[in-house]
Amino acid sequence: MDAADRRAAVRDRYANVAMTGSSCCGPSDCGTASPGADEAAAEEISCAVGYDESDLSRVPEGSNLGLGCGNPVALASLGTGETVVDLGAGAGFDCFLAAERVGPEGRVIGVDMTPEMVERARANATKGGFANVEFRLGEIEALPVPDGIVDVVISNCVLNLSGDRPRVLAEAMRVLKPGGRMMISDLLSDLAVPDFIAASKESLVGCLPVQVAEYEADLVAAGFVEVSVETGRRYPSEHILADPRVQAVMQREPWREGEVRDFVESIHGGAIAAVKRRLHRN
Repeated sequence: MDAADRRAAVRDRYANVAMTGSSCCGPSDCGTASPGADEAAAEEISCAVGYDESDLSRVPEGSNLGLGCGNPVALASLGTGETVVDLGAGAGFDCFLAAERVGPEGRVIGVDMTPEMVERARANATKGGFANVEFRLGEIEALPVPDGIVDVVISNCVLNLSGDRPRVLAEAMRVLKPGGRMMISDLLSDLAVPDFIAASKESLVGCLPVQVAEYEADLVAAGFVEVSVETGRRYPSEHILADPRVQAVMQREPWREGEVRDFVESIHGGAIAAVKRRLHRN
């Protein structure tokens, strides 16, 4: 699967999520579960990875699809008046939480490559009366955002989906102001991704984790400083094991079930922080 095919497969997957309102993992990802079950699954996942009930109650209904693996808004310590860009904004969940933090003087730009997701996010913004949030259709490898206007880049369980993470980090560097910061949540693992999982089409369009050292190296190569990659809460393994793509791998190679389970149980949400170097004046 080349980069274009991978983007198309990921776009198709999240278009289905946007249209059905289903959560990220588990059988409901196929759109077969009831809407109530999907909403409950999304809330369960969100609470497990770092959100609390007050977060869930402050956003428009239908904006939390359970797609995250952490809470980058909490990590970012956003300030009044800041400009924030969310990479892979989905239905707008983190954008709406960020909008409250930056206030009317601030601005939040959500970028997503799936038209159905952007449409849903815009409808949620209208429904919630969020005047300081906008959603743009675009790829995170080529952000539709001018150079050097952003204080904070956030993202939640999205960079692991990109076939070109170094390019995404270069784009984040481009849009950030000097001294701007990147605060993201992503999936990390203690174990390397087994070759038979990495090679499967199902896994490439799913959420494969990244090892800590690999993330650190990519951030440094992109020119970021004050790089920090910390492991956090374990991602609920039952949701990953119930995912249709994981089930497909285990059904095709049932003798590897133990190896799959060991790998899945090593996955956790990670908090990734970095800063664009400030300009030094003489």
